[in-house]
Amino acid sequence: MSRALADPRAAQAGERSGRAKSHVLWSSVALAGALVIVSVLGTVLVAGASSNRDSRIDRHVGALLAGIPQKGQTLGAPTAPVTLQLFAELEDYSSDSWFLELLPAIIREFVRTDRLRIEYRSFKTNTISSETFVKQQAAALAAGAQGKLWNYVYTFYYEQGKERTPYVTESYLDTVARQVPTLNIEQWDQDRNADRRIEQVVEEDQQGRAEGIHVTPAYRIGRTGGALKDFTGSQSITYTAQAHATTYASAEDIAKAIDQIH
Repeated sequence: MSRALADPRAAQAGERSGRAKSHVLWSSVALAGALVIVSVLGTVLVAGASSNRDSRIDRHVGALLAGIPQKGQTLGAPTAPVTLQLFAELEDYSSDSWFLELLPAIIREFVRTDRLRIEYRSFKTNTISSETFVKQQAAALAAGAQGKLWNYVYTFYYEQGKERTPYVTESYLDTVARQVPTLNIEQWDQDRNADRRIEQVVEEDQQGRAEGIHVTPAYRIGRTGGALKDFTGSQSITYTAQAHATTYASAEDIAKAIDQIH
């Protein structure tokens, strides 16, 4: 034979090399596919967890407020003999704590039984940016135009981020709004900058300061249609850098105040 035979060891080595390269290639493909699956699964799980949380918030808020009249900023029957005026701020931890821990009992015992109506007022305390404060409070007022202010406010508190950080964005406000059942999002978005809502937020804040309000939550109480007086809760909290104590009004405090008014 004029042509030398090929070395079988060299051929075997070539085959092994080809198989090794093929194995590495398919391993890389498999690993990439696994990473994609894990990523997608993680996204689905996070989305699912978020959806479950949203559903829980919706159920809790819905059950608390179901059947109670809402008009603008007011929660409760217009014929309720006593009015509690509440000054609060959506980014404030203290307002958040009072809303989630103590207000539900007040709503169940006094608002639902038509003994008390509550009027919501905006007052700036912890939001860093004045522009953001006005924007987020106006968003709540716009929900109130559809009789959903208290649903919006409660949902905001459940979703509240870290205090004194810029977490409140247009996307955040929209996310809160979309968790409020039957809220017309397009109408809500238009209403945020309509009917002097921005001016109203500023006026309420100025009114609170003129009346001696310093912290949130803060309260005034009295006969519906009559003069309201300053009211403080029995639970007092004083922060190091705060000149005025924050007080939390409980259901027991409200009961005593209503008895005194009558």
